[in-house]
Amino acid sequence: MARVKTSGKAPDMESEGLDRTELESIKRVFERLDRKNDGKIDRDEIAQQFELLGYKPKRQTDYGTSEVEDMIWEVDEDCDGMIDWENFVQLYVRCRRDKTGCEPKRLFNLIEFMINDKDGGGTINEDEIMEVLYHRYGKDAMQKMTDEVFKHDRDGDKELDFQDFLAIVNAGMHKQSSSADGTKAKSKKR
Repeated sequence: MARVKTSGKAPDMESEGLDRTELESIKRVFERLDRKNDGKIDRDEIAQQFELLGYKPKRQTDYGTSEVEDMIWEVDEDCDGMIDWENFVQLYVRCRRDKTGCEPKRLFNLIEFMINDKDGGGTINEDEIMEVLYHRYGKDAMQKMTDEVFKHDRDGDKELDFQDFLAIVNAGMHKQSSSADGTKAKSKKR
């Protein structure tokens, strides 16, 4: 693997709040995405993973670039059009800690799906999606969403592909953002 020159040292995992298991999981995903083994993930590598998962990213967004290019731009600190290990870890940590819903989550969604798709088969099972919901929304929200989760399972096989996964996490993000802006709080006042 080629050495990548960065502006600083690699993130300190203890100060980032990652435990050994999380670090190993995101490293496994980074290595799966880095098909060229050059220490960076580029547009073609992300597009290839999306293709394997049956997801078709937009060829052109409102910004005149592809959806994949937008995803890279959101986290590419050195503006080289690629994501190195440091950017990858920072993205993961920022999104994991984000309580506002303001961090860009499109690439994080892919990472989280791949973490839970442990065999690389393109699906995650019921237990794995519950783990995702617990980490993202907490125990109370996870329990409330339990009954809702598999209504997005389009084929009823109790396994979710990437499209099903996006429907669930995006539905959860919309619920989270509506409660953050006071919508739910206002409806509870009498």
